[in-house]
Amino acid sequence: MLKKKALVMSVLCAVASVGFVMSASAEETMSGQLDEVVIEAERGVLPGGLAKEEVTTGFTGKQDIMSAPMTVSEISNKTIEKFASPNAGIADALSLDPSVRADRGGTYTDISIRGIYQSGHSFYVNGIPGLLCQENIPYYWADSISVISGPSLGTNATSFSEAAAGSVNIQSKAATSEGNANIKVAYRGGSSMQEAIDVGRRFGENDKYGVRITASNISGDTVLDGENLSQQAFSINLDQKSDNSKTNLLIAYDHTDHKGGTGSISFGNGVTSLPSAPDSSRIYKPDWSYNEYDNWIAALNHEQKLGEHISAYLNAGYHREDWYGYIDGNPTIKNNIGDFDISMTNYPLALTKKYLGVGVKGDFNIGSVKNEYLVGADKTWYNYALSRNMNFANGGTWSGTGNIYQHNWWPSLERPSYDPVHSQDAQMTGWHIVDTLKALDDKLQVTLALHGHKASRTPVGSPTQDSDAICPTYAVSYKVSPAVTVYADHSESFGMGSLVGNTYENQGQMLDPAKTKQNEIGVKVKTGSFLNTFSAFEITQANNISVYRPGYTRPFLLQDGEQKNKGFEWAFTGNLADKWDLIGGVMYLNAEDYKGNDVNGASKWSGTVGAIYHPTEDLSFIGRVTYLDSTTINNGALDVPSYTKFDLGASYKTKLSHTPVTFDLMCYNLTGKDYWSARSGSSSLNVGAPRTIVLSANFEI
Repeated sequence: MLKKKALVMSVLCAVASVGFVMSASAEETMSGQLDEVVIEAERGVLPGGLAKEEVTTGFTGKQDIMSAPMTVSEISNKTIEKFASPNAGIADALSLDPSVRADRGGTYTDISIRGIYQSGHSFYVNGIPGLLCQENIPYYWADSISVISGPSLGTNATSFSEAAAGSVNIQSKAATSEGNANIKVAYRGGSSMQEAIDVGRRFGENDKYGVRITASNISGDTVLDGENLSQQAFSINLDQKSDNSKTNLLIAYDHTDHKGGTGSISFGNGVTSLPSAPDSSRIYKPDWSYNEYDNWIAALNHEQKLGEHISAYLNAGYHREDWYGYIDGNPTIKNNIGDFDISMTNYPLALTKKYLGVGVKGDFNIGSVKNEYLVGADKTWYNYALSRNMNFANGGTWSGTGNIYQHNWWPSLERPSYDPVHSQDAQMTGWHIVDTLKALDDKLQVTLALHGHKASRTPVGSPTQDSDAICPTYAVSYKVSPAVTVYADHSESFGMGSLVGNTYENQGQMLDPAKTKQNEIGVKVKTGSFLNTFSAFEITQANNISVYRPGYTRPFLLQDGEQKNKGFEWAFTGNLADKWDLIGGVMYLNAEDYKGNDVNGASKWSGTVGAIYHPTEDLSFIGRVTYLDSTTINNGALDVPSYTKFDLGASYKTKLSHTPVTFDLMCYNLTGKDYWSARSGSSSLNVGAPRTIVLSANFEI
């Protein structure tokens, strides 16, 4: 096992090392003219076109990646198109960042950053929090996605769903001066098809106004036996740019009907040795289980110049999630031969989030030191309705049994219909002060930030529960040379506080906010057309634990001790010579709970490398290798083996009747390997996605 593990990690590192060395050699042959060694497929991207050169860093806006005093990457639309998969969606593209692991596929778009979980509810859209669901997130409207893998909450808008170890921000597609009109047709495995259109135009004097419209339809049985996915998504992005102001408005809607689907699998006390991974082409729940929901999104960003060195901004957001169709549940394996129990519940819910943020930002000089500041305040309103554990029409909650190594079938039941009941209201108010000081010809950059949050939650029938805190963030970066930047940062943050659920004896109690502290140091190195980022980090987070007490049948949920996640990363992107584009990295993670034990599902090593080879201008080959180290679950009782997964594909550009068209062929999980996939902080496992072949054609009309 150790030899195999070392071999896989060596391959990942060796591929990247070749890029580092070849790019360094290229730099030497250019006689030190480092600033001119930039080969870009499009404006604003790093060599290879897989990542952005200017990255989005929250309130501090766009920064050159070499100046940003934190570990940050922003994958391009090219990366999203080439590496997002039907099974895991954008999570598969995000996992090219070594900090990110795609924790779940199918129904949920869940990831972890440096071993700490977050769902789609934690993502930002155009810098606005709380606008996405956690289920199948449509991404055809996404232009780029930035990931801050470290201290970032002090420079982001106030969010209900705290993303403790980093943040994800999706930037929407806006119209370009060149305009575009694309039609996409894709086969997604099984009998699943996608049809999509993307049209954008600018108009008015100096292309002042822009309109970008996208629409996508996905329908059919997926590659999984018993799963069907139907999703319709639409977006319109309107923007205007002038000398004194800029505005962007995104409006989006999606409807999803997901039958069957995948989910996590738990393991009871009767399991003493982890069963081998079952057939990944099956689902392990009734095919009549389903999730059906609608999402409405609106995101407004406006900035108005008030003077030469000051401007005001307004950000506003609205999200309505109506998850009216839900019959679902996950299996629990009860012995070593794979027998399981499963219960299905009806769990409709609805939520509404509204966000408003205002402030001013600008710059001033103190001697030779330039100060770029922001002072702002924001507020989020949250309304939640829920109906949980409602009975089925037959008079009781449904339950069944099965085995993971055989085909399981359960007779279908009539779908019950319940409207969710108003459950709670909440508000989150925040204020932010950020000052970035630049000196020594901008070689030295220091960011100082202070943010305060107050959370107020009112469950129906219960008194209002409040919590608040003030937390600092500070960061420093120094450009040793145009090719080398060193940086360090620290942040503190807190969430809303946990409302104890109905599976605990102290249900309804509000636990204190779980405070998080992060420290990070790193160095960024540009060698020719290759960018490397090396970082070390430590994250400390308050623990919520289950405690059984004498005389009670259910546990108490209490806050006690701390979880510590420590590790280091190497991230890279750029050109391998003239014909190779590369992106990926390696992470080592040591996650320990409050007792000093390894955190469930937290693999020590993980790595991913995505590569595109261009033998000609029109033909390219795409490959990716993903590795996740072995780990343990159920508090060390069960060993989960490591796995290595390969994806391979090709892309070809041609013309059909004078119409430019790009054909893409991609095979995910090339070898068809069945494997268990662990999730940091959880004792549940997911069955890895099966071999999936995707064929698409994109027509430029």
